[in-house]
Amino acid sequence: MLKNKLKAPKTSNMPKVINGGLGRSKWAKVKIKGNVMSEENIGLEGLIGLEILKDYDSTLIETKQTKFVKNYNRTKSKKPEKPFTESNEHITASDSEDEENQFGSPNKKQTNQERIAKKLNKRLTKKKQRKQQRNQNAEHCQPEDRFKFIRPPPNYIEENVEQKVTEAEKCSDVDDFHDIDDLEGWTGMGVPNAILKALAEKGFKSPTEIQRLTLPAAILGKKDILGAAETGSGKTLAFGIPVLTGIMELKEKNISTGIRKPLHKSEHKNKFRKKKVDGMFSENIPYPNDSDLSDNDSAEIDDSKPLYALILTPTRELAVQIKNHILAAAKYTDIKVAAIFGGLSIDKQERLLNKGPEIIVATPGRFWELFQQDQKHLRKLDEISFLVIDETDRMVEKGHFEELRNILNIINKDDQKKQSRQNFVFSATLTLVHDLPEHMQRRNFGKRPRFITQTPEMKLQSLIDELGISQPKIVDITRKQQLAQNITECRLMCPIECKDYYLYYFVQRHPGRTIVFCNSIDCVKRLTTLFGILDTQPLPLHANMAQKQRLKNMEKFCKQPCGLLIATDVAARGLDIPNVEHVIHYQVPRTSENYVHRSGRTARANKNGITIIIMEPGEVKNYTKLCKTLKKTENLPLFPISEHYLKAVKDRVDLAREVDKEELKLKRVQTEMGWMKKHAEEMDIVIDGYNDEYGSDQDEDAFIIERRRNRMNLLNARSQLKTLLTKMIFPKNFSFKYPTASGQLQVPEISRLTLDAEENPEHSAIKVMQDTIEDIKRAKMMRNKRKKT
Repeated sequence: MLKNKLKAPKTSNMPKVINGGLGRSKWAKVKIKGNVMSEENIGLEGLIGLEILKDYDSTLIETKQTKFVKNYNRTKSKKPEKPFTESNEHITASDSEDEENQFGSPNKKQTNQERIAKKLNKRLTKKKQRKQQRNQNAEHCQPEDRFKFIRPPPNYIEENVEQKVTEAEKCSDVDDFHDIDDLEGWTGMGVPNAILKALAEKGFKSPTEIQRLTLPAAILGKKDILGAAETGSGKTLAFGIPVLTGIMELKEKNISTGIRKPLHKSEHKNKFRKKKVDGMFSENIPYPNDSDLSDNDSAEIDDSKPLYALILTPTRELAVQIKNHILAAAKYTDIKVAAIFGGLSIDKQERLLNKGPEIIVATPGRFWELFQQDQKHLRKLDEISFLVIDETDRMVEKGHFEELRNILNIINKDDQKKQSRQNFVFSATLTLVHDLPEHMQRRNFGKRPRFITQTPEMKLQSLIDELGISQPKIVDITRKQQLAQNITECRLMCPIECKDYYLYYFVQRHPGRTIVFCNSIDCVKRLTTLFGILDTQPLPLHANMAQKQRLKNMEKFCKQPCGLLIATDVAARGLDIPNVEHVIHYQVPRTSENYVHRSGRTARANKNGITIIIMEPGEVKNYTKLCKTLKKTENLPLFPISEHYLKAVKDRVDLAREVDKEELKLKRVQTEMGWMKKHAEEMDIVIDGYNDEYGSDQDEDAFIIERRRNRMNLLNARSQLKTLLTKMIFPKNFSFKYPTASGQLQVPEISRLTLDAEENPEHSAIKVMQDTIEDIKRAKMMRNKRKKT
């Protein structure tokens, strides 16, 4: 029986505590030294740490230590040549007790104890050898997958999101924490400290809602993001920060592509040498990120820098804006960004690409043109790791941006590369759908309708299929009415010939940074000329302008606190112009998307704004469709207009129209005269009157008489308008009861800065409209009370 017990098989290496005999055994308590997740401020809060121990270490294990029985101590004293220490933690005194109970004679007990002592010594020597071998192995090699992290699934992250913390979060200088300590809202999202420091300098203390919901899934889970958020909600950084973080991670791994499934190191060994810098990402030294090159810059191609990310935008101004935002976030990294768009020299943009920027922000047309020219930096377009399409609903519309479809065909050619690429799709109207047109609704009858109304889910699924998205994460935080909550909506009803009156009235009555949107370029040109005559200094913006002039006008408008920008839908999407107070739709937008994006130029960054539709009777039908698509149950309230001041406004606008008309006539006559004079000089013919600039009283030629008459009418109209513009339309504290109460007639000089909205908040258009809405609500409540009584 003793022989069977001593030769019991070792079925497990786990330590046991034997209580009350060999038949009953329990698991020993294991105590791990230290806390696996004890480090703070590394973004691992709320994570569960599991330590996988394949070979147990005695220093990590504790068992109950008991005293041995007296008989065993006597045996130990009799045989000192076989030392036995009390440090044996795995064999307890219960073994000797059981043996003593079974053998009664002293001789048997003595021999039994000797055998047990020999067995224990053998076990001790073997255990010590195993300890030394394990310690040596642990010093030389530490398994990479020893620690595995499991993140509890919150509302916005799926269950199988793996926690990945880059070395940039761990290796940061002590000085950086002085700036990053205030950014508590960014913790736990995986944003590197190099980017956090740049955000701290810009004053972004906490992420916006769209950023808070998308960054963890994009950075930690490497998901494809489909984001729908209101205008001005911070969508640019919602995709800019994950792209920068992913590029930094790829550079650390020394690979050029495949953010989800990195290629084997053997395939790309020493292909791209990592640039050594002081520190992990040299967070204390801002890198020269400006990718603009002068004509003297070198055109040598940098083959060591692959193209990591491509960001496509519908407009040129939006491409410049996104580039500036990403450059600001990448200030303390070595990542370079280049903007590629039409209207500028293609040679200069080729030199930009030869410098090897990691991120390209481009419009589809110019990017496709450079790709067709076999630009070397774009040859491996299908190996990009990040693809961003901003304002996606506009980009994928049929009949627009055919170059985008060609780019997608090349990028999605290889299915394996498509799976490893991370995609970002953002727009304020990503989930906005329309009803069927009337001609389809008339044909859509019977039990089996021929046409199906598109739902938001169908629209998103079509985008996923068309763009090649494999791991989508949809984040939709748009409101039911699509617009931001702090936008005040209203309308103005007037005949078509009175639109200019109401527009000039609003601009003069409520000064502030204003954008006027038109549906056509001709309308922009006409309004720019008319309001230029009225001395309001308007700035045009449309697609037919030279690109340099468009950029200059945008810069001027951003610098003027009461600037007036008259633009087409080129300026409707994505532009982040600070402190725009008013958005005026001179014509009802053709689509509800245009209305949402136009109105989104104001009320950005949690500021208030107002959007006004100037509507004539012929546009009521489009207005009704717009309200139905945006699910508005009531008409927009009317903006209050004082008829008392409207007469003075009409006099000025009528005179400005007359000046414009006379200038056009004079220009036409001079063009015709110039044509005849040019041909007369070529034929060496002298025509009476045409060679005389001012003519004479005896001249009876019709062209000369008409030119002289036009000049006189133009001078008279200009002088009258100048006189009117020196008078004030909306004087301060002027009741119109006693014009000479101050002792003299109040005729101050007119200026758009006469009524400053900051000094006179009661004159602000937003305040006036909000008071009007409150009055309408009170009147409605009074009517309801009267009906009940």
